[in-house]
Order: sequence, then C-alpha cells, then structure tokens
Amino acid sequence: MVYKILTYEQIDRKQWASFVESHPKGNVFQTPEMYDVYTQTPGYEPHVIVLEQDKHIEGVLLWVVMREKGVKVRFSARSIIHGAPLAKDDKPEYIVALLEAYEQTRDKSVIYTQVRNHFEMLTVNDAYQQCGYRFESHLNFIITLDNEENVWNRIGKGRIKQIKKAQKNGLYVDVYEPGQITDELIVQGYDVIRSVYLRAGLPLTDLEQIRATNKQGLLVMFVVRNADDEMLGCRFGLLYKDSVYGWYAGSYSQFYSLFPNDILIWETLRWGIQKGYKTFDYGGAGEPNKPYGVRAFKQQMGGELVNFGRYEKIHRSFMYKIGVLGMKILKLLK
Repeated sequence: MVYKILTYEQIDRKQWASFVESHPKGNVFQTPEMYDVYTQTPGYEPHVIVLEQDKHIEGVLLWVVMREKGVKVRFSARSIIHGAPLAKDDKPEYIVALLEAYEQTRDKSVIYTQVRNHFEMLTVNDAYQQCGYRFESHLNFIITLDNEENVWNRIGKGRIKQIKKAQKNGLYVDVYEPGQITDELIVQGYDVIRSVYLRAGLPLTDLEQIRATNKQGLLVMFVVRNADDEMLGCRFGLLYKDSVYGWYAGSYSQFYSLFPNDILIWETLRWGIQKGYKTFDYGGAGEPNKPYGVRAFKQQMGGELVNFGRYEKIHRSFMYKIGVLGMKILKLLK
C-alpha cells in the first residue's frame, strides 16, 4: 500500500474538514477549528497528521500536548487524542499507520499518550495493541434527542421532581447561540465553573480556550438565572454535526437548594431537540470501579450508559510514576 503521511503545513484544511464531517465517527475534537482553538489555549500545543493515498485523505489524527505551569511542567507533559484516529472504513491498517507515524512525530518529552474514545472502538482493538496501547474502561452517558416527550419519560422520577422544584423556585435558562455570546458572559460563566472545579479539586482549562471556542463558532452557552436575573449556574457546550457536547457545567453551591443543575440539563436537552440535534454527549462518567461524584446525577437523565473507554501508552515510565505520586500528594494536601 502506497500512502503519505502529511503534517499540518502540508494538509489541505478544506479536505481535512470534509473528511471529519463525512466520517461516521467524525467529532468536534478532530476538526481544523479545534486545532485553532488549541493554538490559542495556554499550555496546549496541537499537532495533526493525515494519511493520504492518491491525493485523497484516508485518515486523520489530531492531538494536543498539555503541560501544567510552574514546577509541575516536567512531570505533566501528556498527549491527549480526543476521538481519533479517524480512518476510512475503520481500516485497522490505516489506524496502525497513523499511530506509527504519530510515534515518530510526537514530542519526546511526552510522558504518556491517552486516546479518549467517543465511539465504540473494540473492533479495531488489535490495531491499538499492535502499537503498544492498552484499553482502560471509562464510562459516559449518551442521551438520544428524539423528542421532548420521550426524553422526559426516560428521566428518573427524583430528577423530574427536582426540575419541577427549580421551575417553582422561579429559575429559568437563557440560551446563547454562536454569535450571541459576549466576552462578559464567558467571564461570568467561567467564574461559576471555576468555583465548581476548585471545590472538587479538579483541573480546569484556561479561560482562553472558552474564548477561542466561541470565536470559532463552536460554543453554545446555557445560563441558569433566578427571578432577579442573577447567574446561578451555566453550561459551556460544544456543537458539531448532529451532536451537543456537555463540556463544562455547574452552579454556585450556595444555590443548590434551588436545584439549578437540574433545570440546566433539562433545558439543554430541550434546546437540542428544538434545534434538531440527535444526541447529547455528557462528556464522561468516570471509571466503573472508582467513585465519581456526578455519575448518579447523570444516570438519572435517561441516557445510555456506554463504555467506549480509553487507550493509553506510557512512554516514560519513571516520570509517569513520579507524576502519579505527585498527584496523590497534592490531593492529600488539598
């Protein structure tokens, strides 16, 4: 088989975008627009390769190298591949070719590579194993946006009760579509999300990534407000093809008794249905055998529990062990 591996400077962006859009497993994280978002995000370094045969793209692999700031920089370099490699007809030989080319191209300071699957990939599991990757279970919920009645009927009774309580408490949700989202709204929403992540001790992307995503026209924003028009909570969602991606969401803890998170997800789903989207991707529900705080909440929204999992390959074992140990110590200190 004669094919070429092209790097960013050699790639026709229109062909790249067209390939991802037409691929059954094409997703927002493999688009040229997301590459541009990553270039504007501090601590992120994007790369992309395509597999070309007879001047036609047969595969795409976009990844981003992420590094923490300060003293953690040497122990935190990792490469994240969202929703890829994308290969024509899921041909294992194309996936192997992309992963082998990635191995030759990647930054050698990277400690490990993680492939975060957005679809079932077990049919090509042998291709990943051939390239030294091991599968790890990781859960997610996918909600089908068929119609409002069906979605409502699939929601758990406890969650329905809390959605109704939120409505009775005077809460409502404003939706800001691409082209309507101001920088002021982004900053206000980011403050909400930051409070949630700080309380949970979780890392959060830089504000500039949210801004860059908005500039690329990929962002939708849902804002929970009370009768006084205060922002109690929000969701930054991503839009691509027929999917709404949950991305970042949360509410100020002092308003939990009003149930802002419940009405937030319900109105997100309602909007998706009204706009003709087919699925809502909740963005992850943790590992099966490890506690995950919001899994029970997500589970009650009537989505399908899937285990698309992740593939991981460790490149620098000693540095990886140091990084894992360091994270445990930091968690204990927090």
